[in-house]
Amino acid sequence: MPEIRNCQKCRKIFMYSTGPHICPACREIEEKDFERVRVFVRDYPGATIQEVAQATEVSMQLIYRFLKEGRLEVSESSPIALQCETCGARIKSGRFCVVCSKKLATDMINAGKSLKSLDDEEPNKDAGAKFRYLHNDKK
Repeated sequence: MPEIRNCQKCRKIFMYSTGPHICPACREIEEKDFERVRVFVRDYPGATIQEVAQATEVSMQLIYRFLKEGRLEVSESSPIALQCETCGARIKSGRFCVVCSKKLATDMINAGKSLKSLDDEEPNKDAGAKFRYLHNDKK
């Protein structure tokens, strides 16, 4: 369900539904920034993050966000290094390495199964009495 938010960049009010907390105008600017970075990295795969930022006039913070979102991927030989947020292994994009991603997915599946099994258990005899009214005679 959409909600009203202030854009994190320009502070204008907009209807937010999903994604970064930025308005459509700022999102369009970010998309143009992304395209400049994408083209530069394709043409100069050995560039450092500072070189990419300077050449494209896009902040290093935004470039790292593109990498963490999985929209960009660095080559094995790239000096730009991302680390898995769980184990610290070097990764090309995203937030987690393959091993930690699989473990996280398995943990989430198991958590879902355990919640489902709790839901499927026979309800106890007081399950229908979820609410009750306590009468207070003090005046």
